[in-house]
Amino acid sequence: MTIVLHRHCRELGYCNRGLREWFSREGLDWAGFLKHGIAADTLRAKNNAMAARAISKAEGELRGQQ
Repeated sequence: MTIVLHRHCRELGYCNRGLREWFSREGLDWAGFLKHGIAADTLRAKNNAMAARAISKAEGELRGQQ
């Protein structure tokens, strides 16, 4: 299972304010995301282009480590 971390979003240039607002609108746990990340499948279900980029970033990192 791929976990998207806060740093993946920051590396893409996403701002915390926008992320917090989006998490709130989508009913996602911001504090949990900061501490533990969020499952890529949870983000994928939101069908959001910016979330898809963060998922790709996290998955690309995993592929690079194998």
